[in-house]
Amino acid sequence: MNHSELRTLFASYSNAWLENDSDALYAHWDKEDDAPFYKAEEIAEYFHRYDEILKYWQHNESFHDRVQLDFSDIQWKELSDKVLVVFVKMNWHIKFAPNTKTLDGHGFAHAGKTMAGENHVLAMLRRKDSGLKFCGWSETPDAPITYMGRLYQWAANRSE
Repeated sequence: MNHSELRTLFASYSNAWLENDSDALYAHWDKEDDAPFYKAEEIAEYFHRYDEILKYWQHNESFHDRVQLDFSDIQWKELSDKVLVVFVKMNWHIKFAPNTKTLDGHGFAHAGKTMAGENHVLAMLRRKDSGLKFCGWSETPDAPITYMGRLYQWAANRSE
């Protein structure tokens, strides 16, 4: 495994999010895996089936006007010759579509607004003949007190 292969994969995945296209996202996943997992920070549960994951991504096509994900500090552990787990920092910037609804059809309080933040991602990858493909994804934000403390420190350092 080399670092440039992972950087290339995450850059391509970031571009798929920027395209806001569920098919482009799905192209990065191991469609033969019958036990995927997916957890975005804003959803309450893990998805364990591709139909659930696709429904979430398809909803996002109308939910977001723009999604920009920046990945950094990529680290990994090889679990076997075909499977690895990757730990990566993710900065996200989202502009929500005006008049958007949540997955369950309710009005969204942040419709038309922009948000940003950072998470840690744990991703599971499988080596295929076509290259590395995702088979698992979980976004983990820091505890609010930790996150807010870092934001205050960041702001204090910028004003000096």
